Amino acid sequence: MKQILLILSTIVMIPASQGEETPTPLFQTRTLYAPGHFGNSYEVMSRFEMRDLLEEAKFWGFNEYSDWFDTIDCADPFIDKHYNLAGALWDRKKENLRTAQVLGFARVLVITPNHVFLDQVRPEIEATKEGRIFGQLLCPSITEGREIILKNYRNLFEDLSKFGVHLNALAFCPYDYGGCACDKCAPWILTFAELTKEIHQIALESHPGIEARFIGWWWTPEEHQQFAEWADREAPGWAKAMALHIPYGKTGVADVPLPKGCERHAFVHIGYGDVSSDRDIYGHLGPVCAAARIEETVNNLKAEGVTGWMAYSEGVFDDVNKALLAGLSSSVYDSTHKILETYAERYFKAAPEYQKKWASWLAAFGHPFDVDLGQSRKTFSGLTQEMESKNWRLEQWALKLRMLELNSQIEASEGWADSDFELAEEYWRTKDELRREVWGLGPQRHVLADRFKRPSWAGDWEKARVLQKN
Repeated sequence: MKQILLILSTIVMIPASQGEETPTPLFQTRTLYAPGHFGNSYEVMSRFEMRDLLEEAKFWGFNEYSDWFDTIDCADPFIDKHYNLAGALWDRKKENLRTAQVLGFARVLVITPNHVFLDQVRPEIEATKEGRIFGQLLCPSITEGREIILKNYRNLFEDLSKFGVHLNALAFCPYDYGGCACDKCAPWILTFAELTKEIHQIALESHPGIEARFIGWWWTPEEHQQFAEWADREAPGWAKAMALHIPYGKTGVADVPLPKGCERHAFVHIGYGDVSSDRDIYGHLGPVCAAARIEETVNNLKAEGVTGWMAYSEGVFDDVNKALLAGLSSSVYDSTHKILETYAERYFKAAPEYQKKWASWLAAFGHPFDVDLGQSRKTFSGLTQEMESKNWRLEQWALKLRMLELNSQIEASEGWADSDFELAEEYWRTKDELRREVWGLGPQRHVLADRFKRPSWAGDWEKARVLQKN
């Protein structure tokens, strides 16, 4: 009975107040894709922290929530006798999806079909890997491999249903992690299509009405053509939407073939600023702001006939970009500057006379290495000097400014004197403070780890440090 009431509670929509007009959104589908993995915010946040985050996402205009069970390093939780990593991660995802359901979000589970649990990979059934194809992968053209894949998803779908979560859509992605380069699976995109059709049929048993959507991350134009032809021939009307990949530095989607009736969506990366940077992305240099890029993206997507998007997020460091993308797309705000003013008022308690200054200060970090750091420090000090308390949203920006100041000093120095080593240590300590005390993160993995996206001086610093020790 509790599960029935829980599901029914999410169907009842709260109407707008009488006399209050609700603006027509620019995009009907506004999905926050927040995969909990790699040690990011969503992997470590408690259910109450996640609820707070989702409530704010709803305020800005998101209407769907999406997660992915990234099984890297995880054993099958449905046979594991002990409560290990996979079980803990899956329970957290179930809780977050149920929270999203209670808050009125549609729920979307991202699927990378042949990416399986660590203890299921054996040489005789493993996928052939190359290029884009990597991970804990099984070959779906081998009977045993396909059976394991399908059983995994049956377990996940049924467990979600028992927990009271009803999924609205699956979003299938063929790569990162996924794929098989063997002859039997070629062309992979069609093997992927047939496999996803089977997985979707299984999902329908416990989640009636669930849609099949797709993510165009890393697809080639040829693969889009092959998939569209296959879908029109073998499964007309089945593919409901395709979230097309927007490459770094671009602000629109490619003009590629889609199956008939398939909505054109976009996969929007909100983890970096206005310019693509190997150093200021995924939180490596603190929070990000992409006011100009996001405004241009929204305008371009609307002109290209896009009807929805997935905002790809790897943590709370992109909090400002969440507000920018959802705020513009929901039509509640008509400019990024107004959104930044509202952001400053809501989270920094900025008085009306300071909100425009905050908006300009934040927007400048779209080009972080072009910021006038002296002026930025002066403005920030003036805006915050009378603040009685500072929350994590403000603290992360204070630490970003300090990291940029330290980075600038180190880059301007020649050689590695003791004072330079002291600056480098302060830089890393500041980054530690950001990760541990502000974001509460643990060990960072994959692209979030310190070995990636490093400062320009990191290589020389490591060499000099070795010589210093010797």
